[in-house]
Amino acid sequence: MDDMELLSQIQAGDREAFNLIFLKYYPLLSRFCASLGCYTADSEDIIADVFLTLWVKREVVEIHTSLKFYLYAAVRNKVYSLNAKGKKMQLLPEEHAHNNPGDSNLQPDEIMFKKDRHFLIQRFMNELPEQGRLVFLLKWQHQLDYNEIAEILQISVSTVKTHVYRSVAHIRKQLSFVK
Repeated sequence: MDDMELLSQIQAGDREAFNLIFLKYYPLLSRFCASLGCYTADSEDIIADVFLTLWVKREVVEIHTSLKFYLYAAVRNKVYSLNAKGKKMQLLPEEHAHNNPGDSNLQPDEIMFKKDRHFLIQRFMNELPEQGRLVFLLKWQHQLDYNEIAEILQISVSTVKTHVYRSVAHIRKQLSFVK
């Protein structure tokens, strides 16, 4: 069942559909919050507020793009509004890699290589300017497309492409020195 079908069920008051959406998006939104600079407690509150608003306003909420975009944009707006109100947030390092189910089939040396590569990419990514780092995170870690990133960050698609190109070029250049 796709997100829009689940959203229709949520609008009809189906709690199970709401739970499915929450379980699907909570880990992704949590990582997104961390990349925006939220502590874990802050991100839990922000995500809970977004989902509470979705549930309370389920009968009147209109989503014209995708549910995924709506949730990411809502989280971004909450984080930015907290920052605008003067709440201090410190950018936290991304400490969690994607643990794909296929990782269990890897040999120990392959697992170590993957962890090392991820660590190096994280290190070089932290050298990027804030906007470039955020675009790269959304593309690399959250696997959003250029249009979704542009809408979430309220920048043009060409700016997103430029940030991705520059970020990849920077990381490749840095990785070429580490051999």
